[in-house]
Amino acid sequence: MSDAKHNAMTKPRPADEECFEVFRKVKDEVLDEIHRLNREDDRHGLHEMDKLKHISSYNPILYATEDVAFGRNYFAKIHLGDEKYIHARAHKSHEGKIDFYMLHTTPECAVWDKDTPLEYFID
Repeated sequence: MSDAKHNAMTKPRPADEECFEVFRKVKDEVLDEIHRLNREDDRHGLHEMDKLKHISSYNPILYATEDVAFGRNYFAKIHLGDEKYIHARAHKSHEGKIDFYMLHTTPECAVWDKDTPLEYFID
């Protein structure tokens, strides 16, 4: 089982058609998760997600992959407009089924900047 220190994630590279295909497919789920996190954030008065009240773009700029037993994991840095970025994870099975997995969040942060490295994340 992979973790943040022991995984087979490739080095991040510029987004290409493979990346666009995966993250276009899960776009609605990614945006739904942003809205869900925003509601949670409002309820707890954290205001971290206030940065994502106005999403003007959805453009993967970097991605990395990890080959796993049941397909391939995809990690992407997605530009949402202004200087706002999220890190998203998806999975593509050997059969071609693409599923959204999660956004990279910490208790302090869910919105990253351009210089924040795209790193392996789980849970």
